[in-house]
Formats: sequence, structure tokens, C-alpha cells
Amino acid sequence: MRFKEKWTSRGLQEREIIKFRWMMLTPGILVLLSINLLPIADTILTSLNDFYLPRPKEEHFVGLSNYINLFKDQRFLESLWRTIQFMLIVVTTEVIVGFSIAIFLTSKLETTQILRGLFLMPIILTPIATAFMWRIMFSPTLGILNFILELLNLPPQEWIYSAEQALPSVALVVAWCKTPFMIMVFYTGLLSISDDVIDAAMIDGASAWQQLWRIKLPLIRPVFFVAILFQMVDTCKEFDLTFILTRGGPGSATETLSVFTYLHSFGFLRMGYGSAAAVIMSLFITLMAYFLIRFGGINLEN
Repeated sequence: MRFKEKWTSRGLQEREIIKFRWMMLTPGILVLLSINLLPIADTILTSLNDFYLPRPKEEHFVGLSNYINLFKDQRFLESLWRTIQFMLIVVTTEVIVGFSIAIFLTSKLETTQILRGLFLMPIILTPIATAFMWRIMFSPTLGILNFILELLNLPPQEWIYSAEQALPSVALVVAWCKTPFMIMVFYTGLLSISDDVIDAAMIDGASAWQQLWRIKLPLIRPVFFVAILFQMVDTCKEFDLTFILTRGGPGSATETLSVFTYLHSFGFLRMGYGSAAAVIMSLFITLMAYFLIRFGGINLEN
């Protein structure tokens, strides 16, 4: 009888705790639902309509027509391919430069203490300040980049003002801004490796190159792929720097999916068409993240 009363009181206590937890969580959940799920649902519903903003009363349901027309739109397909190119350039640059600097910062040199702060400077600047600074540097006549090329007896470049060079130039700016994040992730991952492991490898005669490829990289592999995942998603969504630097130009040379979506939604005011592009962009990012998690061996639970 005592056991039954004790079990009953414990059950009541647990139910009260669960009730209290839900009371505390409910306001936050409602805010998250209103901020995230409602706009997503509205975007999906709008993508199924023919909605031209200057004529809101003429909005009508068209089903999947916007999606079908998007995949028939050569400009959209080019922006999709351009987004993949842009992502590969940016992420590859960030990984190579970020990991190289992280390796350098783990050395015992005295200068690393000073350089550590300098390497993190780009992440502090606001995107609009960064974009205008690089626009001045990219100037064919007054920019410092062409001035340096002239000192090296190299021909001047047109940078963001050339259809061929615009996308790599914008990718350079984005990589410059985002690489500090990769430096911090790789640096903390390398610091987490126990010194005993490195000392054991040195005793066994492993060179610095062998330590890097056979010990350090395998040990920080989960961190490595998670950092790549974050940066791939972030790069696919990149809009502000691209739009401030080039507005998608010259022509459509830097028109990625995010710029394409913005132009059709708020430039041409075709809200249904732009919403469909936004949905496809979200699905593209989700699928890309899924395959990286699936085949990159990322265990998010750990």
C-alpha cells in the first residue's frame, strides 16, 4: 500500500514537472512557429499562385505552373549552375586557406599571438562596409589591386566589371569574409588533439607531413565536414555581398539563385514566380546538406 501511494505521488510529481516544462516552452515554441513556419507556409502557397504585386486582386491559383516554367527558364538554370560554381570556388578557397592558417596558428611562433587577431578581422566588418571597400579596391583605374599588378608588371584586370572575372571576384570577397570562421573551427579542432598522440607519433618517427595526413586530419574529420556543411549552406544563401558589389551583373554574370529570387520577387514584382524560385533554392540547399551529412560521415548527435 505504501509502495502504491509512493508510486502515485511520484507520478503526480512527474506530471506536474512535465506540465511546468510545457508551460515554459509554449511561448518560445509559438514565437518560433510564427517566425519560421508561417512565412515558409505562406511562401509555398504563394508559389502555387500567379501573383503580380501591382495587381493583387488578380491573383489566382496555377498549381505547379511556376515550377514548370522555372525549369524551362534558361536564366534560372544558368543561375542554378552559377550557384554551384560559386559555392565550389568559395568553399574550396575557405578550406585550403582556413586550414593552412589554422596549422600556422598552432605553431609555437611568437608572431601567432598577434596574427591571430588580424586573421579574424574580416568577420567583424559589416557586409555593406566590406562590399564598398572591395568595390573601391576593384576599381580598374583607382583600385589598389590594379596598382599592385602594375608594380609587378602585370596587366590590369577588370574584376567585377568583366563578365568573365565577376563571379571569381565576388567569390574572392565572400571567401575573404567567411574564412575566419573556418580558421576558428579548424584551429579549435587542432587544439583538441591530445599532445600525447602527437608525441607518440614523433617517437615512432612520423614526419610533420605524416602527422598531418595520418593523425590530425582523421581526428578532426567530423569537425572538418561540419564546417564545410555550414559554409556550403551559407554560401548558397549568400546575397548581400553579391548584390551590393554587382547587383547580379555585368548582365547576369553573378546572378546566383538568391539574386535571381530577389530580382523576380522585388524587382519584377512577380511574387509567385519568385516564391517558387525560393522554394527550389531551399530544397536544393536541403538536398545538398543531406548528401554531405550522409556521405561525409557527419554524426550530428555526437
